[in-house]
Amino acid sequence: MDSKVNFSSYSLAELYESKEAIDRDKYPEKAKEIDRLIQDKLINCPEELDTSKETGKVATRGDRFVAALIDGILAIIAMVPVISYVGFDALKAPTLTLLAAFFLYGVLTVVILHGYLLYHYGQTIGKNYMSIRIENLDGTKANLTTIYFKRMLPMQLIALIPSFGQLISGFINPLFIFGKQKRCLHDYIAKTKVSYTDA
Repeated sequence: MDSKVNFSSYSLAELYESKEAIDRDKYPEKAKEIDRLIQDKLINCPEELDTSKETGKVATRGDRFVAALIDGILAIIAMVPVISYVGFDALKAPTLTLLAAFFLYGVLTVVILHGYLLYHYGQTIGKNYMSIRIENLDGTKANLTTIYFKRMLPMQLIALIPSFGQLISGFINPLFIFGKQKRCLHDYIAKTKVSYTDA
């Protein structure tokens, strides 16, 4: 966690999320500051105790994490047969053909697992479970073209770049969610956000 983060502008919900995420041993002073700000908000801003998940409200980092965890587990399960077939040795120095095959298999997996939900509701299985969806910045449901070609595809292609690409897609991309707008790097690229829905 960036030790230069200014927590004073965070909402109560964001402070609670930061309290859970922060490494208290590494950043003891920041942890104490978060605790103090939470107490101040509980006393001085009781209206912020409303933690309802209203339709259209930006999803919390915690709910997005759970949704991503569900989708990640499904993706790992889907990859088991392929990895078993090609073997771990082939992954140490993958050929261009193998990378292309993995990419196409990944696209096929997304279509099979999430295609229906993405097309009709702007959701993956994980997002559907958490009652959140991918939206345009104006609050309308993002269409499949935006979701896949602007939001998912860039990260999938970047991830194919050994080391550097995986660092961006696997670490830097989700790290952006700790910003004020709670949007990942792929959200900024696609001009989307993730919000609660009753759909």
